[in-house]
Amino acid sequence: MSKFEDEKKLDEHFQVTTDVEFEQENVQRNASSYRHVADGIPTAAWFILINEFCERFAYYGGSVPFQNYVQNGPNDDPAGALDRGQSTATALQNFFTFFCYFTPILGALVADQYIGRYWTIIIFSIIYMLGWLILTSTSVPAALESGAGFPGYIVSLIVIGFGTGGIKGIVAPLCADQYRRTENYVKELPSGELVMVDYDLSIQHLYNWFYWAVNVGALLGGVICPLLELNVGFYAAYLLPTCIFFVAIMVFIGGSKTYYKPGPTNSVIVKAWRMIRFANKQAKLPENKEARKGCKNVLDFAKRKSDLPAVSPWTPEEHAAAKWNDTFVDELKQAVMACKIFIPLSIYWVCYNQLSNNLLSQAGVLSRPPGLPNDIMNNFDPIALIIFIPITDRFFYPLLRKWRINFASQKRITLGFFLGSLSMVYAAVVQHFIYKDELFITSGGTESSISVFVQIPCYFLIAFSEIFASITSMEYAYTHAPKSMKSLVSAISLWPNCVAALISLAISPSAKDPNMVWLYTGVAVGAFFFGILYYWMFRHYDVLDEEFRLKKVADQDAAGYGMNDKSTPVVVAEAEAEALEKR
Repeated sequence: MSKFEDEKKLDEHFQVTTDVEFEQENVQRNASSYRHVADGIPTAAWFILINEFCERFAYYGGSVPFQNYVQNGPNDDPAGALDRGQSTATALQNFFTFFCYFTPILGALVADQYIGRYWTIIIFSIIYMLGWLILTSTSVPAALESGAGFPGYIVSLIVIGFGTGGIKGIVAPLCADQYRRTENYVKELPSGELVMVDYDLSIQHLYNWFYWAVNVGALLGGVICPLLELNVGFYAAYLLPTCIFFVAIMVFIGGSKTYYKPGPTNSVIVKAWRMIRFANKQAKLPENKEARKGCKNVLDFAKRKSDLPAVSPWTPEEHAAAKWNDTFVDELKQAVMACKIFIPLSIYWVCYNQLSNNLLSQAGVLSRPPGLPNDIMNNFDPIALIIFIPITDRFFYPLLRKWRINFASQKRITLGFFLGSLSMVYAAVVQHFIYKDELFITSGGTESSISVFVQIPCYFLIAFSEIFASITSMEYAYTHAPKSMKSLVSAISLWPNCVAALISLAISPSAKDPNMVWLYTGVAVGAFFFGILYYWMFRHYDVLDEEFRLKKVADQDAAGYGMNDKSTPVVVAEAEAEALEKR
């Protein structure tokens, strides 16, 4: 069906079903007087959530055995396969993490400029699947004996990195795209209460459950695959993620007919680069000296109608060269504003990265029950997230809204910094007592009488920090990016993980006894300091968001959501919302 026919069919549906009924009341109602609630998750989005669960199962489950696989030999304890030593194994693991968070920009560019998010996910999923097949086939005993294990591992890291990176930055935006109604609207609950369905709360609700699905997959993969590694072999630990990812592809394709699939835009990056160069060139003109004094953003010089005082008029050649409109200038300013918050978040992710290396090493020294591997301890992080994300989404945030406490985005992210810092303080305290432990001293630093379960609060603190910092930054990247750049901005939001991997690699030479107390302390101080700096730099974003929200409420009142003639809408175009969802 053509786009025109689709729009016509939608319009015909609206003409029949979008009548608004009114009930006379003796009180005046406006948009701000309704209780704000989140919309339910669209059916199409559930297919994407299940796909993400399977993909994260494959990614986290399959990558857990990497360290043992490369570092140790078959006769070591724990057993490995390639016997390349700790240095090589750690370096390749850090490269893999870096590469997986560097490549999302590629997928975002392909999606936004060329083929759209849906087909980008399909293509990169095929590449991703190929990587798992290479890893699985080169880890079977016959391949290892022939010497194919290490070359196969290197190739698979690159292919898997391309695959997961290509889809990582666009799956969540495509999921959020399934909310077809982006304006707030009033609806009646079964109880008879009239509520305002708030689009921003709906996106927050979706991203909470998206992150929940990620961590359920990570937990199951992180537990099952190490057990397969231990009891069957590495090929089994890689075969299961391969099969699960095949299921992910099938689920994603299975929901194809239900998706809203936004198409690509035209050369956003090239257009943005030309516009920035043009704006800077205009700003440097001598005749724009006075205009520069009254300019708050240099990109305003790229507008045809900038309202800047005493701005120099464009020449006909400049008008011809400007292949953009003023709306695009505002969209780029909005995207730059959203991306600024990601720069200091790199320090927060350094705290999180301790989960996969130093905290596991700490667990290896602590006293563990027989049969409990040290690399299973970090699963307390997804366990905490699985428990507390629903509690936060269903009870904590609604309770704050009920008490009219505006726990805005930048406050949440700042709290995430502080909780991450507190987790590292806790790790430093545990490490201090390990160094004081008599068994640790007499054993030469190989074991301690302190129980490994003292680490659990540290993992829980990191999990709480993710709820406020990680989920909120993902949500903010989507809601504050212009439509033409949502994939790109969401991909850029992953770059702090990439930078954090490089920082972790830089400080790794100091990650050894007896330096660990100071390492954890240094990371804690860094996160605390950057948390303060972050709020000082970006607290005004919450003010801007609140001003925008109030303006939106006023516009809704003017459009008829609130009535000055003692009439209150009972049902507002529910059929319209359903039609948009099916579109």
